[in-house]
Amino acid sequence: MTTLRRVIPGATLSAVLLLTGAAPALAGPATADGGASTQAVAGVTKAQKLSKLGTLTGNSSGSQTNWFTALGQYRSHKPAITKYKFNWSTNYCNSSPDKIWGGYDFSFACYRHDFGYRNYKTIAGKAAWKRSHKLRIDQAMLGDMNRVCGQKFWADPLTPPVRKKAKAACLKTAKKYYQAVRAAG
Repeated sequence: MTTLRRVIPGATLSAVLLLTGAAPALAGPATADGGASTQAVAGVTKAQKLSKLGTLTGNSSGSQTNWFTALGQYRSHKPAITKYKFNWSTNYCNSSPDKIWGGYDFSFACYRHDFGYRNYKTIAGKAAWKRSHKLRIDQAMLGDMNRVCGQKFWADPLTPPVRKKAKAACLKTAKKYYQAVRAAG
């Protein structure tokens, strides 16, 4: 390159490099979309994944909100969450009904539960998952379902006494689902 600079004036050297294709090689590695990469993307460590999972699978409404936010980011392909490469697959509540009488829907409680199980088993390992995470994830599912049972419907078609019975049935169903995952998991 130094020899070329001495022999060929600057503007001409630029044209030669452009025509010969040397410019892209000198610019650095290309990204998938054909542009030059300015910074290598660092991988996410196991500890970072476990930390993030902890914020998404806790037994609180705040953790549930974090999970819904992350789900939205995942569905929008946002790097803030896709960089973790979590498993977002679900079969919801397996063969148990996701929606129950009274308008209650356990779909997302089961989805978040599947998310916790699948990712902790893969990242922490099955033994560590069972020892350190399973109970918390199961309790988070019960908390999520209980929050569903506590919902107030803006246009409730049920009378107050019937809604009270529906809520009691919802809480009883949530407890049964919790007992099933505690036993079988």
